Parts: sequence; C-alpha cells; structure tokens
Amino acid sequence: MIHTKIFRTLCSAAALSVALVATAQADTLRLSTLKQPGSDGALAAQRFADLVAEKTNGDLTVKIYPGSQLGDWTEVYEQVIEGVVDLAMQPIATSSDKRLAITWFPYAFTDYDTAREALNPGGSVFEIVNDVIGEQGLTPLAVYGAGMGGAGFPVEVKDPYSLDAKHDLKVRVWPGGTTHKVLMENLGYQTAAVPFAELYTAMQTGVVDGQIGVTATITLENFADITKTWIQYNDHFESDFIFMNSDTFAGLSPEYQTAIREAAVQIADEQFTAVEAADEASLQKMRDMGVTVVTFDKAQLEALGARAREQVWPEIKDELGDETFEALTKAVGLN
Repeated sequence: MIHTKIFRTLCSAAALSVALVATAQADTLRLSTLKQPGSDGALAAQRFADLVAEKTNGDLTVKIYPGSQLGDWTEVYEQVIEGVVDLAMQPIATSSDKRLAITWFPYAFTDYDTAREALNPGGSVFEIVNDVIGEQGLTPLAVYGAGMGGAGFPVEVKDPYSLDAKHDLKVRVWPGGTTHKVLMENLGYQTAAVPFAELYTAMQTGVVDGQIGVTATITLENFADITKTWIQYNDHFESDFIFMNSDTFAGLSPEYQTAIREAAVQIADEQFTAVEAADEASLQKMRDMGVTVVTFDKAQLEALGARAREQVWPEIKDELGDETFEALTKAVGLN
C-alpha cells in the first residue's frame, strides 16, 4: 500500500503536470483565415497576433495560417467548434443555423456607416450572431469589414445594368448560400455551389462562368489573372468575424481574454475606417489592369435594393426565421 503522504505527492505532481500541459497548449493559439499571404486581410490577422503578444508581454502567441491552409472556410468553421483550430477570421458558416444568413442577406446594409453600426459589438447584427454561435460553442470577438460585395467573371457580361436580362452564365454561390442563389437567379443568372478553395479551378475550366460572395479586393487577391469583368453590385457587406472556440477562450486567464478582445476590436475599428477607400482603390486597380468594371450610381443601387427587398426577400426570409427577419426589416425601415 502506498503511504498516504507519497500518494498525495504523486497526485499533486500529476495535477501540476496536466496544468502545465494545458498552459503550454494555451500559450500558442492557431488562427485560420482564407486571406492570402501578403494581402491586407492577412496583414490584419498578423497585426491582431502582434497586438495580442504586445498586450500579454509576449506570453501569448497567435500563429496565423493564411490562404485556407487548414481547409476550406466552411470546414474550418467546424474545426473551431470542435476546438481543433482555436480562432478564425472568416465568414460565418450560415448552413449551421439559418439565422446566421443575416450576415449575407442581400442589401441588408445600405452603406458603410450602417454596416459598421450593425456589425460592431453591441450592434443589432453582431448580437444576433453572438447569440447563435454562442449556442454552438463559439465566441465572437469583432468583425473585420472586408468591403462591399460584387460579382466577378472571366468572361464578358452583356447588359449588366439590366435587372431583367437573361444571362447565359452560371455563377458560383458558396455552399449553403441560398440567399445569393435566389438573388442571382432573380437577376437572370444560373447558379452552382462551389467551395471557395475550388473556385479558381472551377472558373478557369469553365465549370462556372463567374462568382458572387466576395469583394473586389478579395477577387484581386485570388482571381486577378482570370477576371475580365467585375460588377459592383453592393449586394452585401463582406464581414469576416473574428471568433474563437468558447471552451478555449474560457480556459484563458482574464488578462489573456481582455487582450484578445481588445486586439480584435482594435483591428476591426481600423479596418472600418479604411474599408471604403480600399474598395475604391481595388476598383481602380482593376481598371488599370484592363478589367471591365461596372458600377452603379445611387439611384441604380436603390433600384437594386428595392428589387431585392420586394422580390428576393419574400423567397428567402425563412433563412432567417420570423423573429430575425422582423428585426432586419425594422432596421432598414420597412416596418
């Protein structure tokens, strides 16, 4: 029989060993993003990591994995839920809960200011997302605003200003992207679901003739050499949530938690200040490259928004559920 004192000593040593292992694991966090190395988004992710290190005196490290190195963003979303990946800076996977479609809902935001207000912590959309993904074991920290969305094509698009044109073109929507499937079909396109990681090859080989769901900047980062036409629909505000596995977050010290939250909010605020100018710079870069860039004036954008709200929203409102849809319509002044 082991002597009681020796037994207690062994138990204490075992407990200390487990604690040390847990602490060591917590000292380095893995963050996945689909932003390409060297892009503004990847640099922002690295700035987040640098801020966390600065705020914790180098005791907490965030390692960045850009360019979907850890998998397609829909796969990474599940990996963060499972705790295999600690953090991500990417879109929210709307397929996991229909209410999350609010982050992609076409023409839910009218301009940069309304997007910022709704997506900041405490804002209407942020809090809806917080409630939903909190149930999934995720903690949202902030939103990195990537800009206003549009559609890119490796081919010419005829009659891009017409809302009633019949385009003989198949446009990629993301898996689970019901909202934009209905939107693009309403605007005269065919659609097909393709994972982002497979999109370049799909457009290059003609599996699809275009893509919706990203911004001009993201298109330049990923598809610059095959993009011939860009249509700045302003259909949605691209929002990459910075979120973390809740158990991992809860397991950190309060000081570490504060550092992570403050770092996320800081890069989010910096981006919201810069995003409109960044969008325009990307459009100009496209023009300089010879890409046909189609933009709409205020009246044309209002017509697009009215079309979407009158004809598309009734078909996709079930994606949100009654309560969330009512909150959205109230936010945009429809009730």
